Amino acid sequence: MTGLTFAGGRVLDPGRGLDETADIGVDDGVITGIGADPHTGAEAGTGDGPGAGHGAGTEAARQTVDVSGLIVTPGLIDLYTHLYDGVSHYGVDADTYCLRRGVTTAVDAGSSGAQTFPGLRRYIIERAETRILAFLNIAVEGMITSLVGELEDIRWGSAEQAIARAQANPDLIVGIKVRLGYQMVGDDPVPAMRIARETADALGLPLMVHVIDMRPPISWLLPYLGRGDVVTHCYHGNEGGILDSRGVVFAAVRRARERGVLFDVGHGAGSFAYRVARSAIAQGFAPDTISSDLHAHNVGGPVFDQATTLSKLLHVGMDLAEVIRATTSTPALAVRRSGSMGALAPGREADLTAFELRPGNWVLPDAAGSTEIVDRLVVPRVVLRAGQVRHLDSPVPAVLASGWPPPGTASRP
Repeated sequence: MTGLTFAGGRVLDPGRGLDETADIGVDDGVITGIGADPHTGAEAGTGDGPGAGHGAGTEAARQTVDVSGLIVTPGLIDLYTHLYDGVSHYGVDADTYCLRRGVTTAVDAGSSGAQTFPGLRRYIIERAETRILAFLNIAVEGMITSLVGELEDIRWGSAEQAIARAQANPDLIVGIKVRLGYQMVGDDPVPAMRIARETADALGLPLMVHVIDMRPPISWLLPYLGRGDVVTHCYHGNEGGILDSRGVVFAAVRRARERGVLFDVGHGAGSFAYRVARSAIAQGFAPDTISSDLHAHNVGGPVFDQATTLSKLLHVGMDLAEVIRATTSTPALAVRRSGSMGALAPGREADLTAFELRPGNWVLPDAAGSTEIVDRLVVPRVVLRAGQVRHLDSPVPAVLASGWPPPGTASRP
């Protein structure tokens, strides 16, 4: 296999404390080094590294990928997507909307349940170039239609079947998903939560909980959650949110984070409000992970893709290193794959994203009816996934190609 040198980029891996201009060497799909001579196994700021021995390619056989002017990070991870194209009404094509927009690993969050996961594996995951993992829906049918909530009839929930399916697919199923909005479970979310909790505990896997539009306040839910569980849609502006009536982060929410519960963005079509995100971040409550909740009803706006979602979090007060950590090392930890993805290190599989941080005046909508003018946009330009370099065909952001914004809707915060 031809060796690669990614030359001249700003290497940014907050999980490993890297932020400097350096070359990255790759041989046989493995990172050999980061620094001035990356094919010798040396890493920036260190001596010989563990990547030595993978540098079998000759100088003549190596390909240089010029990433000067770009920011090079571990391959972006989107913790929350819907990729069951052709079965779930939410499904979109993973390679079109993830890999070709800078995401090398996407996690399908509950599109399939115990009875529908085999199709997700066979027809979507195994055929995609994007690496896909999955949270299994506690409802056996998953999320196949908007006509009926998947757990309005609690008989659709089966701990026994979910446990069996997850145990048969440990390479791909990384946790359990439950949606607790009244549209999915009715006015009482407790029975669904109890089944999901029982299942996750039996498997020793994290539980991801959708919290938008819960009838009771979020405080009822948090005692069910522990270290490694994920509260998603943390910045929505509807019932069941993390802010009290005064706009202050609930003390119970802070206590949950202190004991290891993760809080995820999950932008979606109705689950991200600039005002909530900006207020929470100003109070020191930035998200642990940033995800898009990308699906068929939001790829044309307001989400567009993960890169645009990252741009919005920069806009509301996170710094660049925080944003990159929240889409690389922290989600890798959340799905218990931190040893194989989410980092740039000699000896590791080479999986990376290079993007432009483009200045300008970009009009971006949230999911609560507001639009704001954003002055920096994350624009992916190159990805390396499974040994293949992909120069992303068009650097024009999806937001521009979509026809956004509607006239007269833009505002500054």
